[in-house]
This record gives sequence, C-alpha cells and structure tokens, in this order.
Amino acid sequence: MENLNTEELVNTLSNLTAPQLVALTKQLEEKWGVSATPQVSNVGSQTDQNDNKAPEQTEFSVSLVSFPPDKKMNLVKMVREQLGLGLLESKSLVESVPKVLKEGTTKEEAEALRAKFTEAGGVVEVK
Repeated sequence: MENLNTEELVNTLSNLTAPQLVALTKQLEEKWGVSATPQVSNVGSQTDQNDNKAPEQTEFSVSLVSFPPDKKMNLVKMVREQLGLGLLESKSLVESVPKVLKEGTTKEEAEALRAKFTEAGGVVEVK
C-alpha cells in the first residue's frame, strides 16, 4: 500500500506544470522551514586553497608608463644613472614610453627603481 501511495504521488507531481512546482516548492519550504537551494560545502576547501596556491613571484619587470613633458630631462638623467645607458639611448627610451626599464629584477630592486623614477616625475609600473 505504501508503494502505491508513493507511486501515485510521483505520478501526480509529474503532471504538474513548472509554475505549479515552483509554488509547491515555496509552500513546502515555508511549512518545513527549509530551503531548496543547493548548499555549497566547504569541506576540504582549505586544503584545496593551500594546494592550488600559485608560487610566489620572484622576478619583476619595471616599466615607465608615462610622464609629464616638463619631467622629461629628469627622467633621461635617471635612466642614464640607473641603467648605465648613454645620453641618446636614454633619451630614446624615455621618448618611447611605455617602455620596460628593467626585467628580471628582485622585488626590492623593482620597488627601489619605482620610487626613484616616481620621484623624478614618471609613472612607473611593476609587474
């Protein structure tokens, strides 16, 4: 008898329209104090986060992105001083922004270069 009732219930539910099923779901949620939305389990998520952590970046690139026109000479001097380039190479580098100043540097060196070039008037990006 119990199987027959369950079977009849399944047949009845199968014949309901989508709006009727939505209304039934809401009624059951209210009556039973539950939610039909799927619950996301975070079991093992801490382990997954630790396992999927990207290796820490060890090499950085420093790029001169832009500068105000009145700071051009300061930046040419800074390029000569920091990168050891000649006057024409330094001028050409500054005039062709955005341009990578130095690649494969440590974080400390990249931040030091950023500070120096920012102080000289340039907009610098470290990647």
